[in-house]
Amino acid sequence: MLQSIDLKTKLRLSFALIVMLMLLLKLDINSYLKLALFALAYVAVAYETVIAAFKTLFKRFRMSEQFLMSVATFGAIALGDYAEALAVLIFYEIGEIFEEYASGRSHKEITSLIALKPQIVRVIDKDGNELKVKPRKVKVGQTIRVLAGEAVALDGTLKNDSAAVDMSALTGESEPFLYKKGEEIPSGGINMGSVIELTVTKDNSNSSITRLIELIEDAAANKSKPEALISRFAVYYTPLVVTCAIILALVPLFVAGESFSDWIERALVFLVVSCPCALVLSVPLSFFGGLGAISKIGVMVKGSIHIETLSKLTVLALDKTGTITQGKFKPADFIVDDGSSKSELLSCVYALESATTHPIGTAIVNYCKINGVELKKAEAIHEVSGYGIEGIIDGKKVAVGSREFIEKITSRTDLDQSNVIGTEVLAAVDGRFIGGIVLNDEPKAGALEFFGSLKSLGITSCMITGDKESVAANIAKRLGIEKYYAKMLPEDKLKAVKDLKTKSTAVVGFVGDGINDAPVLAASDVGIAMGQFGSASAVEASDVVVMNDDLRKIPQAISLARRTYKLAMQNIVFVIACKLLILVLGAMGIAGIWVAIFGDVGLCVLAVLNAMRALTWVKVKRGGTIS
Repeated sequence: MLQSIDLKTKLRLSFALIVMLMLLLKLDINSYLKLALFALAYVAVAYETVIAAFKTLFKRFRMSEQFLMSVATFGAIALGDYAEALAVLIFYEIGEIFEEYASGRSHKEITSLIALKPQIVRVIDKDGNELKVKPRKVKVGQTIRVLAGEAVALDGTLKNDSAAVDMSALTGESEPFLYKKGEEIPSGGINMGSVIELTVTKDNSNSSITRLIELIEDAAANKSKPEALISRFAVYYTPLVVTCAIILALVPLFVAGESFSDWIERALVFLVVSCPCALVLSVPLSFFGGLGAISKIGVMVKGSIHIETLSKLTVLALDKTGTITQGKFKPADFIVDDGSSKSELLSCVYALESATTHPIGTAIVNYCKINGVELKKAEAIHEVSGYGIEGIIDGKKVAVGSREFIEKITSRTDLDQSNVIGTEVLAAVDGRFIGGIVLNDEPKAGALEFFGSLKSLGITSCMITGDKESVAANIAKRLGIEKYYAKMLPEDKLKAVKDLKTKSTAVVGFVGDGINDAPVLAASDVGIAMGQFGSASAVEASDVVVMNDDLRKIPQAISLARRTYKLAMQNIVFVIACKLLILVLGAMGIAGIWVAIFGDVGLCVLAVLNAMRALTWVKVKRGGTIS
């Protein structure tokens, strides 16, 4: 910390401290010399504070904490307490230096990602020459080169056979990610192997690292309720304190036999101890430290207001496909109706599902490609949201989708069922049921541990899925999910979250992919997007972004949010209680100016030190994240 203090400040404070000690020790020095030394020391430490105080007063018509300190020193000088006048300013400035250091450390924790954004990119032109240009000048489709140990400046697909990339600053995982040829590497990672080349897929303004930096820089604007309350109260607080101090100083006018000097000294104690620095600085520092700790585990929170909400979470709802489960469906069984064949079923389903991007459709398309199923041309394709898809194949009207959808089209409720529990995709041709495919989707690694952690935190888990009752019940039973909603259409998810919020004490979070679930993410008290490296939809719709697909990060983030909120409350209660005690003792004449200085600077330092504990909560070590 001492290294961060400039020489001029060190000399000013050292000189003022020496003069203050001389005055306290009452050394036998010529009175004029003593007065001259005091004047020099006072100007050295008071100049910036007094100027700032009166600038704020006359230009912005506000009384700042500098104004409180200035008035307190004027009063001390009037009473002849020169050492005390210097002490107020010296320790106030020392406190300011300490607070600036602590604030810098907290900000460094959360803004360290900015250092991962290179200022120069190596672009390979058509002739194979390497050109060094600014990231903003690189266009999608161009080839860039990343040397070993360099950060990936822009998102791009890998042209090499493989690459090892350290993503720890983004995901909190210390083990490098292994990428294969053709896979997209997000910007912000560090190339751990040999030289690699990428084909740029996102320009600078839309790159993963740019969006994350924007998220971090905006986080400070979203203040928690305690922060916002303190910020608003500070505007009215200082004038109120000055008024109370004036009333104290004037007590001898109304009470006979009282000394003006005694009551002025009590008023000075009131002014010094009432400085709001301890609260104004330690509470935001607590939240900023919490933001930094949570970012270390690969979770980005968009401001301290969401840390507060996260800490109070009572219900967490999750989308099933791709959030709880892997979203990698595999055909497990086939239903073939009499008069139809498996090849007809696969041919119809393949033709229509090839026009969709849903994970179920992708799984069916991949299966058909591997097994050599002929891809027929489908026309007049029409998607029925939440139900299925329709189209014309070989002049016949084909429908593919959920059991309810096909039952409606065939006017039948006795369609064949499989003994295998899974997600069904049924098909009909010209209103005739031909069969269906049953697909399985396994839970993500760590899903069971995730739901166990939620339960230990006292949070009710809830799954929302468009799947049928049996599939939802099976997943819920396997993973210990306490509540679930099955057969939900996209618009029904919003109703489900609102239903969960009907309880007056419920604070509801929702976990989704941040793209299809934007309305639900926005409607929940806290929206959490999974595995989104800077996706525009994820960042805009959610309040919290988990940088990879590890569900276990969420309970960790909730635990850290609770510790952060508890830390901020500790500081608020501790500071207010101590200051009130000193105010009462000061008004009674028991506590003097030195106790008041401790009540200002001492409490501030203690509160800031307490807030800085958040910076030590998470340590990333080789082999994993430890919190």
